[in-house]
Amino acid sequence: MRRFVSALLLFFLFPSFAYASDSYDRLVPLAKKYVGVPYQFGGSSEKGFDCSGFTRHVMSGVGVTLARTTAEQYKQGSAVKKEDLRVGDLVFFETYKKGPSHAGIYIGGNEFIHASSSKGIAVSSLDDSYYKKRYIGARRVLAYEQAAGQFEDIGNDFWANKEIEALGKKEIVLGYAKSYFKPNEVMTRAEAAGLIATYFNFNMNNRKETFTDVPSDHWAVGAVNALVKENMIDTNSKQFQPDEPITREQLAMWFAEAWEFKRGVDVLFTDVKETDAAYDAIEKLVAAGVVNGYEDGTFRPKETVTRAQFAVFFYRAINAK
Repeated sequence: MRRFVSALLLFFLFPSFAYASDSYDRLVPLAKKYVGVPYQFGGSSEKGFDCSGFTRHVMSGVGVTLARTTAEQYKQGSAVKKEDLRVGDLVFFETYKKGPSHAGIYIGGNEFIHASSSKGIAVSSLDDSYYKKRYIGARRVLAYEQAAGQFEDIGNDFWANKEIEALGKKEIVLGYAKSYFKPNEVMTRAEAAGLIATYFNFNMNNRKETFTDVPSDHWAVGAVNALVKENMIDTNSKQFQPDEPITREQLAMWFAEAWEFKRGVDVLFTDVKETDAAYDAIEKLVAAGVVNGYEDGTFRPKETVTRAQFAVFFYRAINAK
């Protein structure tokens, strides 16, 4: 009897999903860093994955515990209609046997990422003739409590509500479990790299250790290396400092390179010199209307950027003319 009671307590205290505090925005960079890894029956590591081993591995990176087999994963979460798919939903197919025998992760744009027996980890379209006729359903295992673009901690009167809602509706940002955005937390350099690389659909499957603090198993290693390839990140330093907050000058340099903004009329800031590395980038972002200075004539280049501020800058950059 005591064992039975203990089992019940464990069931209620530790349900199927133990949601971590990691941002769901990590999911796509985490999944795409494995593109090209070979298929391996029973595989669950970067040496080789099978379909359920891949979905299980990726989901564990955002705090979701999945069963090991495709059939068991098909029983988890809640059913989702195809027209209601959101990034992170598991999609299932009936391939070599009756019932769910293949699974992948929906990543938006009618695409999913999966371990293909012929191509390894790859991105495919749900409209692909092979998968379209074998699609049998989807399950939601991420803790989305609100509709896309709606967050528990972003009210209608929040100063950045419009921009965050717009990015959320397009699933450019996903936020955290239970539909939280955490607007006042700092935006880390790794998280910023992940969002930029995902938005521009950069190739993120380079898992080389370019920086000593971003090893091959880091969730953002592919995103960071993608920004290096685009000449957005300087490799002279041995460390990237992925968990450090991104600053206004760092954001300016990354954005200016990513969107290829042009300079306009010079804007003089009392705390930005022409000899500063970020001088041109700051001028470009000001000219594009992405960032502004402060009323006291400063830019405050070393000031860190919150998630809400980053969302506003990101929205402005996307919509800059």
